[in-house]
Amino acid sequence: MKGLGRTASIAIVVVVVIIIVAAALYYATMKPSPPPSTSTVVSTTTSLVTTTATSLVTTTSTATTTSVVTVTTTSTPPTTPPFSLSSLLDPNFVCNQLLGGKTVTITVWDTYGPPEDQAFNVTLASFTQAYPCIKVQVTRGVGIATANFVSAAKAGQAPNVYRDTSDDAGKLFAGGLLLNISKYINPADINAAYIPVAVKNFMLGSSIYGLPDNVNYIVMYYNKKFLNDALTQKMFGVGVDQLNTNQLLQLCQYINSTYKVWCVAYGAGQEWGYRFAAWFTGFGGRIFDERGMPQLNSSAMVKAMEFWYNMTYVWNYNAPGVTPSLEQQLFTQNMTAIIFDGPWDLKIYQKALGPNLGAAPLPTISMTGMRAAPFIGSTGWVIASPQASGASQQQIYASLAFIAYVTSKDAEMNLWNFAGDLPAQKQAYDTVMTLLSSGGLQPAYMNDVYKGILEQAQYGQKFPNVPQMGFYWPCFHQYFTLYFANRTISAAQAAQEMESCMISNMQQAGLMPSS
Repeated sequence: MKGLGRTASIAIVVVVVIIIVAAALYYATMKPSPPPSTSTVVSTTTSLVTTTATSLVTTTSTATTTSVVTVTTTSTPPTTPPFSLSSLLDPNFVCNQLLGGKTVTITVWDTYGPPEDQAFNVTLASFTQAYPCIKVQVTRGVGIATANFVSAAKAGQAPNVYRDTSDDAGKLFAGGLLLNISKYINPADINAAYIPVAVKNFMLGSSIYGLPDNVNYIVMYYNKKFLNDALTQKMFGVGVDQLNTNQLLQLCQYINSTYKVWCVAYGAGQEWGYRFAAWFTGFGGRIFDERGMPQLNSSAMVKAMEFWYNMTYVWNYNAPGVTPSLEQQLFTQNMTAIIFDGPWDLKIYQKALGPNLGAAPLPTISMTGMRAAPFIGSTGWVIASPQASGASQQQIYASLAFIAYVTSKDAEMNLWNFAGDLPAQKQAYDTVMTLLSSGGLQPAYMNDVYKGILEQAQYGQKFPNVPQMGFYWPCFHQYFTLYFANRTISAAQAAQEMESCMISNMQQAGLMPSS
């Protein structure tokens, strides 16, 4: 995911449209979307790597990565849903039993970034070779969480398959635009195949609406030229991974005065609330209460906003007015010590900084003693409902085989090898964990980088995938910008208006929780 889209007006029209547009605008600041282009299968390259640190699951296993999935079945599986994952990963069963020897064409929207696309190309070539009965028409350059999906679905022209974030896909599913995967693939198989946090990310109630291809969240990347364990041990007696915000301020003063670079590059003025949610939680806040009512009008929100305002405009530790692309530029050109980003951009930083790259969890908030806790989310593959895409039963079946394949162990190992994405598939995840725990990554310095990335997973929060979350992004952005960038209202006013905005839109959309 890449992560995630990082400009919106909320109208009452169709609830799903409102929500998706809001989410799409949020993600747009995170990853710009070039115009889509349609292509057929590419790249026949294969890439295998070996890789291992702390664990999100408690299973252990080792395996060897290959490009083509092979499955052995001992009996003829049923030809009506729900299917087993193993049967969908059996080309003979899919082509001859489910599709009756016919050739079926499916449309796929690819939302990967460049490093991930390299992995996808390898997997796609492998799939095409293994399933000659399924022709895949890929549209590339599609923005994740794009409002174009909703527009296409309303016209009955959505793609058969789409890769989306777990939270945005949750809104699509709630709006009836996505297939309930758990009615077509045995839920027990899904739970057995993917790590629990990733499965839960793609659940609404008891329904599973997608298969995950990674687990993602932001971490604190740092340049060891300016910030390292030796420095923090000398100053505070702790490693970089144990810093609190009071210590961060002292470090920033030292880094700015000693090296004449920015301490942090965080484009708070461009925020839609994705990265900021980590700081809000660290200051003691939460987006929704147990009933599902917004809780943005709080002292935690005020304190978190004031902290980053001071970091930027009072103490001059954070570079002002930066966009996500400028953040990356400052970090990769040794002009800032710290950046907050996710594993999806890791290869960019590895290439630029090499052994000077470090990763650690976000600091503890000194005021509360709580960690800044980013969203723990996933991206994955979903299937449009027949009403949204006009798909035939055979296209649905072919789509099921496709998403099973592109989230299989080998496919997710390709994502790990090319892009550094953390796998959601259990066997791939266990392979990575084994590698990390043995220090087997090459180059060797990447073992410590991934140790820091995985440590952050201990201090995260679940990514809300309820429809009401769609109102958070634009409401946060509108009033945070008025406070932070325009400075026309106070932090307290901004917090109050954010919450009022969310409640107003929930009322208009008929999404208020029952009392």
